[in-house]
Amino acid sequence: MKAREQKKTMSIFSKASKAEDLFIGIDVGTTGIKAAAYDISGKICGSAAMDNETISTRPGWSSQSMERTWEITLDVLRKLSHQIDAAATKSIGVCAQGDGLWLLDEDKRSFRNAILWNDQRASDYVQSWIEDGTSTKLARHARTAIWPGTSGAAYRWLQENEPENAKRARYAINCKDWITFRLTGELTTDFTDATIPFLDIESGQYATEAFELLGVADLEHKLLQPRRSFEKNGYLNETVAHEIGIPSQIPVAVGGLDVATMAFGMGLQETGDAFVILGTTAIAGIISEPQPFAGQPVGATVCDVNNESWLRVLAPLCGASALDWFVKQGFTHSGHNMDIEDALEIASQSPPGSNGVTFLPFLNGERAPFVAPDAKASFAGISGSTTNADMARSVLEGVAFSLRHCFESINQEMPKTVFLTGGGAQSRLWCEVLANVLNSSVIVSHESNHGSWGAAQLGAIAADIQNFPLERQSKENINCIEPNEDTAIFYDQDYKTYKRVLDCMSSLW
Repeated sequence: MKAREQKKTMSIFSKASKAEDLFIGIDVGTTGIKAAAYDISGKICGSAAMDNETISTRPGWSSQSMERTWEITLDVLRKLSHQIDAAATKSIGVCAQGDGLWLLDEDKRSFRNAILWNDQRASDYVQSWIEDGTSTKLARHARTAIWPGTSGAAYRWLQENEPENAKRARYAINCKDWITFRLTGELTTDFTDATIPFLDIESGQYATEAFELLGVADLEHKLLQPRRSFEKNGYLNETVAHEIGIPSQIPVAVGGLDVATMAFGMGLQETGDAFVILGTTAIAGIISEPQPFAGQPVGATVCDVNNESWLRVLAPLCGASALDWFVKQGFTHSGHNMDIEDALEIASQSPPGSNGVTFLPFLNGERAPFVAPDAKASFAGISGSTTNADMARSVLEGVAFSLRHCFESINQEMPKTVFLTGGGAQSRLWCEVLANVLNSSVIVSHESNHGSWGAAQLGAIAADIQNFPLERQSKENINCIEPNEDTAIFYDQDYKTYKRVLDCMSSLW
C-alpha cells in the first residue's frame, strides 16, 4: 500500500513522544476481546486476548452480558499489563462491534443483556418495514438498510415485548461506549457508531422522522450526541487503573466502530480504496462519497473515523463463521473430529467449483447484499460422488461469492485491488479463492490486529502525541495474490450458478 499524508485533523499535535512510550488499543469483538500495546513505530510490545461469551436463549436470539463483557475486557488488560512496562502507557483507544442495543438506566447501570447486531428477534418488524416502504423512507436519511440487529429494530421489539425495560432505559449506547464509560466514567459516542440507522448524512444530525418511521420516537432522547472518534473521552479512572496495573489519568479516546477503525488501521483513506474483512462475519467495504438517494440501498453508509469521508459497508452475517459451522457438523478426518485446519486441508483437494456443489452461506438470515431475516443456508448440487472436500471447498467459495455479490450490489466495478484482513486471511487457499472470484489483486496482511492498531492510534491522537504513524505495513507482512486468468473465467460462470441457486431458494424462504 502506498504511503498517505495525514489528514489535517490528525496532524496538529502539541507534544512529542518518546521511543519507550506505549499506546494501548482494545478491540471488543463478538467472539473475542483483545488488546495490544504498541510503541511509536507501530511495533507490538505485548498483546492479550480472551473469548467473549454470547447467549442464545432461543433460535435466532443473540445477546451478551454487559457486565461480563466488561469483566473480560478487564481481564485482558490485566494480562497485557503483565507483559509490558505498564508505567510507559500514554493512552488508550477502543473499537468494538457495532449496532445492537446496549442500555443503561438513569444511574448509568446496565440492567439487561445487550441485544447484538446479529440478533433476529425483530425480524417480523423489519420484514413489514421492507414490504410497506418504511425501510426505503428511512434510508433517505442514513443511506443504510434496516436489519433486525440495528438499535431501532431491537428497541421496537423491546417496547412491545419488555415495555418495563424500554421505560427503564435512559441511555441507548454502543458496545465501545460501554467500555470507554467503564474506563473513564464519561458517556460518549462517535459518528461511526451513530451513523446507523438514524443519522442524516447530509445534516450530520439525528433525523427525528427516522425515529417516528420505526415507531420509536422516545429512543431519540436516549441517544448520545456523537463526537469524533479521536477526541478525548476522558481519563482512565483510579479504580480501574489500580485493577489493571496501568497509570491513572491517561487519556482515553471516544473510540470507533470496529470496521471503520480497522479501515483506519489498514491505512485506507482514499476514495476507491476497497477492503474485505474475513472475520466471524465477512465485510466488504469501499471508501466512497455518499451517492444521491435513489431508493432502498443495500448495506450501510458509515462515517469514517476522521469524520471527513464515508465507507460503503456491506456485512453478510456469515464469514469465517460458516467454516466454523461446517467443522462442527461431526465430519471426521484421519480418525478424529475435523477442525478448521483439517477442513482447509481437504478443501484444497477439491477443484475450483467444488465438483458442482454450491453453498449459500445464509446460516443466520442475511443483511447484505440483501436484507432477508428468513434466508436459509443450503448446499446444492450434491450427488453420490460428493465428498467432504467438495463441501468444505464450496463453503469457502460460497462466502467469496457472497462478497462478490456485495460489491456488485453497490453498483461498483469490481475493485482491481482489495486489501484483505481477518482470521480467514490466514488461509492461503481462501485468499486464492477470493482473488479469483473477485478477479482482483488481493493484498493480504498477515497482521490480524488492525482493529486494535487503529484504536491505539485514536488513543494517541486523543493524547496529542506528535507524529504518530497512520500505517505500519512492511514487505515482510504483506503478500499480494493475483487472480489466475483461467480460474477467474471459470468462477465467472460458477458465480452465475450461485446466483441461479440463490434465486430459486429465495422463493422458498
